[in-house]
Amino acid sequence: MQPHPSPTPLVLMAGPIAAGKSAVSRRLAQELRASGQQAALVELDAIADMARPTLPDWAHAHGIFAAVTGQWLVAGLDVVIAESVSDRAELAMVLQNVPAGTDVLTVVVTCPFETALERASADPTRGISRDPGFLRGVHERWVDEMPLISADLVLDTATTDLAESVRRIRAALGTRSGAH
Repeated sequence: MQPHPSPTPLVLMAGPIAAGKSAVSRRLAQELRASGQQAALVELDAIADMARPTLPDWAHAHGIFAAVTGQWLVAGLDVVIAESVSDRAELAMVLQNVPAGTDVLTVVVTCPFETALERASADPTRGISRDPGFLRGVHERWVDEMPLISADLVLDTATTDLAESVRRIRAALGTRSGAH
C-alpha cells in the first residue's frame, strides 16, 4: 500500500442520544463512498453490539471505539467518521488515539428533548433510551456539556434535514486543509 499523501481527516460526530448522529453519519458515509471516496464509519453502538447482551461496561465499548477510530485513521482511507461522542471525556479518549497532524472536524448534532423522545420511542431497536426519564437526564446533561465541546459545525436535526446536514459536513470537509 502506498503511503497516504496527508493524514486522513476525521469527522467526529458528537451529541446526545437520539439527536440524529447515526442517521447523519450513515448518510455521509454513503454519499462519500458513492462519490468514490474510501470512508470508514466507526459506530459506538456497533462496537457495543459485539458484546451485547454481556457487555460488562460501556467504558470498555468507548475505549474500543476510540482505538478502532485511531486504527482506521492510519489505514490510508480518504476519511474516517466516528459516531457517538456524548461528552468531553469521550471526546478526549478518541483524540488520544488520533495520529498527530490529523484534521479533525468536530460536528455537534443536537435536537430538543421532545424530538429525541419521539425518535427514540418510534425505534423498536432502542433499549433504555426509550425511557423518557433516562432520555431527559441525558439531554439535560447535554445542555451543560455542549458548550464545552469545541464544535466546528453545529447541526440541529429538528430544523435541518438529513440531506442539508450532510451537505454542510461535506462543505466543511472540502474547505479544510487536510481534506481529500
